[in-house]
Order: sequence, then structure tokens, then C-alpha cells
Amino acid sequence: MSTVIAEVTRGNVVETIHRGDAAVVNSEGQIVAWVGDPTKFTFMRSSAKPIQALSVVMTGAANEYGLTQSELAVMCASHNAEAFHVETVLGILEKAGVAGPALQCGTHPPIHKESARDLFQSGKQPWEVHCNCSGKHAGMLAVSKKMGFDLEGYLDRDHPVQQMVLERLEALTSYPADKMEIGIDGCGVPVHALPISNMALAFARLAAPEQAPGGYEEAVRTIVSAMQAHPEMVAGTGRTCTDLIRAGEGKVVAKSGAQGVYCVGHLPSGLGVAVKAEDGNGRIAAAVALEIMRKLDLLTDKHLHDLEKHYRPVVKNTRGEAVGETRTVFALTRAAV
Repeated sequence: MSTVIAEVTRGNVVETIHRGDAAVVNSEGQIVAWVGDPTKFTFMRSSAKPIQALSVVMTGAANEYGLTQSELAVMCASHNAEAFHVETVLGILEKAGVAGPALQCGTHPPIHKESARDLFQSGKQPWEVHCNCSGKHAGMLAVSKKMGFDLEGYLDRDHPVQQMVLERLEALTSYPADKMEIGIDGCGVPVHALPISNMALAFARLAAPEQAPGGYEEAVRTIVSAMQAHPEMVAGTGRTCTDLIRAGEGKVVAKSGAQGVYCVGHLPSGLGVAVKAEDGNGRIAAAVALEIMRKLDLLTDKHLHDLEKHYRPVVKNTRGEAVGETRTVFALTRAAV
């Protein structure tokens, strides 16, 4: 059952309480620590993107089109649509010989406020490349082009590229595909629900590629290396994933998901962490993931100092004054050794 994981204060009063669940799993699939219900069943959302991107490597599309590490990293991203994100996504499409209108991810203004301001001041409107999921979609189009699949229907659940995604998810999470619930993500592609402990297992295997199923090790190393080499591509300026991967200095792979999902893999320990905030608050999920890592000695005080704005977000009013704080308040249960 979900438990209280964080609270938000205003002055000396606790104004808001957040509940949620978390699981810490090793690369062999053992749950080593948890908060609330480690088997909480929910959608993985964008935390699945590094796994979805494996097909780009495993089909040979990455080699065929000469894709760079930064291009692979943006395929794993929920990006800000800063100029460098947009240019990189367009570069993927150009290399694959796919026209921009083939993107079917929908659109929204850039997450990055300055980029959104610049776009509108230039008299332009956002289009699909500005969607935070455009890198993932570009990757799916590249795979489809390489394999000779229909480009128009790549969103469909039965399309070969989506069946590949399902196969990769089943392999990395060790959760049967026929037990996953499938919905439609915010960008139109299928999205998969499974226990958070299996999500944590997937990130443990991203952190320990040698423990990945047969045939996956090289692709996992390639994708994780790309994310670590270019953390700015995974999210962008001021975002938790970018700052955490950068602060981890080669020891961390992390990916947020919509509606309060946050997943982390810690390479030295081979542990995976998955958090679900019951109310869908992503800021809370990220703070809880960082606190779990602190409790497990996976982050140092220096790391937490560098990640302070994500670890203990300050509540500010419209005048920019600090009027409260966010703090994690859970106990981490550990499995008996």
C-alpha cells in the first residue's frame, strides 16, 4: 500500500502530503529495499525510452545511418526542445532519409521557457520536432526505414517496431508481455504497465549490462554510454536527469517518466531504483529517488549539494521569495541479508 513519501511546507506548516511507492532491485532480480508497495503496477511512461532505443542499435540502424552518441542520447530523451535538441533530431531524420512530417508525436511549445520565448518571438509555431518525445519517434522511424517497415503506421500497437519495443521491455524487465497492460502514451505510441520492481530490474540491467539477457549487452552499453556522454540530450538545462547523470560522472543512468515515475541505475552497485508518486508529481518522484540513493550510500554529500534544487526543491512565491520547502519523509525497508 502506498505510503507517505514527501511533504511540502509553507512557513512552519505542512501544507501538502505526497504518497507513493519505490523498489530497489539488483541485476539478478532480487528486491533489496523498498518503500510502500514494491510491486505497484503502473505505466512506465518515458522511463522506458532507453529500452525503446535499444532497437536502433540492435537492428543495425545506428551503424547504417552513422548515428552519433548525441543522436542516440536524444532518442532516450524527454527533451527541452532547446536549439541543440531540435537540430539533433532533425539530423537523425536527415541521415535516415525521412522527412520531418513523418513524425507523428504531436506538438507542444518547448519545455525550456527561453527556447519557447525565442520561438514565438521569431514568429514561428512549434511543430512535432519540438515535442519532448521527438527523439524517440525519430529513432522509431530510423528503425522502420532500415527494416523496410511502413513509416505511416509506426505508432500502431501491431506495427513491427512496436512489437520490437514490447520484446525489449519483456527481456529487460523479465515481466511477461502478455501480463503487461498497454495504453497510449502522451505522444501516441503504446505505453506499458508493469510492477515498479520490474522497472527497477530493467535499470539494474542498464547499470550492469553483463547481466542483461543474451544478445542485449552490447546494445545496452551503447545506449547507456551515449546517455552518459551527452546528459544534456537526455533532458536539458535545469532538468533532473541531465544534472543527475552529469553529477554521477559515469556511475548513473537515469530517466524520468510522466505522472510521477522516476528510474535510476547505479553502475558500481548494479542496483536499479524505480519510484512512483501516487499523485503523479514528477518533482517528488525525483527527490525520493535521490533520497533512496543517499540512504543506500550511492550518492555523496557533494552530489546532493550539487543536486540540491532537485533533492529539496524550494517553494517560492511570485516575488521569488522562498516560502517553504519540499522534504522526503519515508523509511526505507531493507531485505534481510
